[in-house]
Amino acid sequence: MQGVDKLSAPPDSFVWVYLQPKKGCLIVVKERPTVGLALGAGAARGFAHLGVLRVLKDANIPIDLVAGSSIGSVFGALFALGSDLEMLTGLALQLKPNFFMDPCVPRRGLISGRKAHALLRLLTKNKTFSDLEKDLYVVAVDIENGDKVVFEDGLLADALRASISVPGVFQPFNLNGRLFVDGAVMDRIPVSVLRDKGADIVVAVDVKLTRELQFRSRINNIFDVFFQSLDLLEREVAKHHLIDADVLIYPDVGDISAAAFNRVGECIDRGAAAARDAVPRIKEAMGERKC
Repeated sequence: MQGVDKLSAPPDSFVWVYLQPKKGCLIVVKERPTVGLALGAGAARGFAHLGVLRVLKDANIPIDLVAGSSIGSVFGALFALGSDLEMLTGLALQLKPNFFMDPCVPRRGLISGRKAHALLRLLTKNKTFSDLEKDLYVVAVDIENGDKVVFEDGLLADALRASISVPGVFQPFNLNGRLFVDGAVMDRIPVSVLRDKGADIVVAVDVKLTRELQFRSRINNIFDVFFQSLDLLEREVAKHHLIDADVLIYPDVGDISAAAFNRVGECIDRGAAAARDAVPRIKEAMGERKC
């Protein structure tokens, strides 16, 4: 932007201005940059998102837009709804796999997903996107035509059920005649969605890959096989695809299996630790955009 000049403002406020070429006056564009938060896939590791969200809230980091894939979409939706994060932490620590896993005769997946859908309806109180306090974008994939679909209206529980449908684990979700699977199949951390929706700054949380792309999970059951296989595929993609975020948060959960729902407390704590380390970088990124 040509002719950018500074304008005095309170320390915690952000003002973008530009110099109107002919009239020589300052025009205020916006009070602060639009901040987007992208929450990635990761199954049980995704509970680290809850720790991240608690720290960002406590640090008064403003979040305007939220996008998520798979488990990231679930916590993104609950955050956008204004849910009590302390209460969610308490619920998460009591969570048992049988609350949302209902094995079925394998046809399209090992788990029917009915229990998960019911739990999502309960957590979101049958709300729709129009009830949210923040703009939310939920990513899923139409498995039959290969299209990435970004939900931004309708019933929240339906969009979330579509987004968490890990191929081979959950049965695809049938919505309006289309079969949807996990958004991570095509967009593991939906940074580009936020850019397209107008985010000036994007904070992304990656709960699957460590910074060094190392894996330390042990294989104990069939779900470990599914999730670890997906992780390995995504590691190869990540080598050739940079995440275009202003700030990347990597909770140290690489030693925790994506199926280890008995370790969600550790995931939450590690997410919080990573977010605390990232807060200065987020504030710095926002400060770079002070007028």
